Amino acid sequence: MKFKDEASRKLFFRYAIPCSETLAKRGVITKNYQRSLMNSIILNKKMPKNAENIFKVASLMCEKTAKKLGKKSIDKEVVRKYFLFGHDKVVDRRYKIFKDFDPMLCRLYSGKVLVSGSRALVQTIMGDKKYRTSLRIKKGDYVVVHRDFVVEKISKRLARKLLGLKQIYFKSNNMIA
Repeated sequence: MKFKDEASRKLFFRYAIPCSETLAKRGVITKNYQRSLMNSIILNKKMPKNAENIFKVASLMCEKTAKKLGKKSIDKEVVRKYFLFGHDKVVDRRYKIFKDFDPMLCRLYSGKVLVSGSRALVQTIMGDKKYRTSLRIKKGDYVVVHRDFVVEKISKRLARKLLGLKQIYFKSNNMIA
């Protein structure tokens, strides 16, 4: 299935590329290729042709999500629906198989920007941490973070909804939120 447009494809990569660290660790891609993908996102460059093929699971899940929504292509709504509301289940299933990554770091979290810049300080349920970003964000904005990267700005309402979904992981792991 194809992406509806380049903007939808770029959003897919903003969400997926933080997972490339695990793929590099497994030898699926080289560390240099992983860095070049991340730099392409940070510098807002065009992504290499067919680069989405390295994210086989995420691509497949976006296709399934599109079909469930009755869509013929992967658009921004599909990308967000999968990554924000379906990705955690996939992380859990993949962790049971591979156990070679930290599932808590692989989840996406909502957060509030405390300090903006190329390394923004963001408050999430995981605590305050600096994240790489190429977005124009300011103090008080709500964002989605994945591993060490700010993916996109979101509404306060969506941030609260995502926070509620993540609290189950902290209760089950005896972590203080």
